Amino acid sequence: MLLSAENYDKAVKLLNKAKFNTLFARAVLDGHVKGKVFVDSRTDPETCLILHPYGMSLLLGKTDNEEFNAWLEGYMLNKDGSRLRPEWLQIHPATWKPVIEEILGKRLIKKKGAPEIPNPAASEPNKVIEYTRVNFKFDSKKYKTFRASLPQNGDDIIRTDRSIFQNMVGTVIPKFFWRDATHFLKEGVGFTLMRDGKPATTAFCAFRQGKKFEIGIETAQKYRGMRLARYVCVALIDYSLENKLEPVWSCRLENAGSYRLAQKLGFEPELFIPYYQLVGPVHH
Repeated sequence: MLLSAENYDKAVKLLNKAKFNTLFARAVLDGHVKGKVFVDSRTDPETCLILHPYGMSLLLGKTDNEEFNAWLEGYMLNKDGSRLRPEWLQIHPATWKPVIEEILGKRLIKKKGAPEIPNPAASEPNKVIEYTRVNFKFDSKKYKTFRASLPQNGDDIIRTDRSIFQNMVGTVIPKFFWRDATHFLKEGVGFTLMRDGKPATTAFCAFRQGKKFEIGIETAQKYRGMRLARYVCVALIDYSLENKLEPVWSCRLENAGSYRLAQKLGFEPELFIPYYQLVGPVHH
């Protein structure tokens, strides 16, 4: 059942028990963006699933509620066809892992360390795919060493403005994480590298809570493979450090580019957790 937004505080106690990066779920409960919260009880929830509009979700709480778990099976397998694109699910506590394995059986496909499936709904219909998500810890000394050795770049790097926000296309772009351009410009920040008069790559704050400041990156297709993202990441990390904010990085282990870049920038892998890809319907 859905929990109404005015009662999101009832789910906070469950979220507070998760000690890894849950900034996307916090953004929903804090009203930063409009998501959905599914619970086992509207009055005193002991199990909940928090869905961010970007397509990330977090399953929390007790694992032995049979009625909720029956609903969860249908939700994960998209039995009602309401999920129109892939969703990425994290869990807490870790005891959810064997429960999900039991619920799904052969419908769970494990791909730890393997490349992401480009079109999972077509190649693995009615399945859930298990990957791995990595949480990193920032090492400022390693970052400063990398920063000092970074070759100069002649491209202009500018603050991400309203026009860039509104016109950027891609998978990880600010408009998926902020209500609108005004919200982003007021509470977020980004830096964009311009090449040929066009935005080539942008690093931006995707989530922010207190001093924690999570980084998102998108590079236009034409400019991928040119190692330009490191320059906008440096601009964003410099901004966070100047403002006494803690840069946060998380990604799929299977996203080799993000995983390698994180470590170059001084982020050290700290926690590896299951990351379930819930696929949408097959379109014929």
